[in-house]
Amino acid sequence: MKRLSKLHGRALKFASGFCRATAPGRAGARALSTGSRLRASLRSGDEGQSLVEFALVLPVLAMLLTCIFWMGINTCNYMALSDAVEVGARYLKTEGNTSGNNSSNLADPCQAVFTQMMGSSSNLDPNKITVTYTLNGSTVKSTGNSCTDYSDNFGAGGTFSITASYPCSAGIYGTNLSGCKLVVSTPTMKITPI
Repeated sequence: MKRLSKLHGRALKFASGFCRATAPGRAGARALSTGSRLRASLRSGDEGQSLVEFALVLPVLAMLLTCIFWMGINTCNYMALSDAVEVGARYLKTEGNTSGNNSSNLADPCQAVFTQMMGSSSNLDPNKITVTYTLNGSTVKSTGNSCTDYSDNFGAGGTFSITASYPCSAGIYGTNLSGCKLVVSTPTMKITPI
C-alpha cells in the first residue's frame, strides 16, 4: 500500500510539472509548444524518470511482440503445410495408379497430389511451396509440380514419401527470411489403390 501511494505521489508530481510547463503563469505569456512542455517537464527534477524508463523499455517490448507475431505466423504456416502434406499423401496412397506400367488412372500424379494439397490449405501461397517425391527409394524431380514422365512409377505396391518446404516469413513485415524454411515430410508409405 505504501508503495502505491509513493507511485501515486510521483505521478502527481509529474503531472503538476507538466501542467506547470504548459501554463506559464504570467498574463499575456505565449503558450509553449509540445516539445517545450516536454523539455520543461524533463528538466524539473525526477519527474521525467518514468518517461525515460518507458523510452528505454519500448524498443525491447516492440521487438518481443514482433517475435511473438513472427512465431505465431510461422507456426500457423507449418501446421497448414503439415496438414496439406498429410492430405496429399493420403490421396496418393489410395488413388495411385492401379497397375503400374499398363494402366494409368493418374496421368500426372504430382499435379493431382498438389491440387489435393492446395485444396486443404487456403492460407499458403502455392507458388512458394516446393514438393519432392521419393518413389521406391529414388527421388522424383517434379517440374512445376508436374511429373508426367514418372506416372507409371506411381503404381500399386510401390513406396513413396512426400517432402514439402515453405519459406519462413518475418512476422508482420511479410518478408521472407533467407535460409529459413519450414519442412514437412511423411514417412514411407505403400501405394494401395482402392
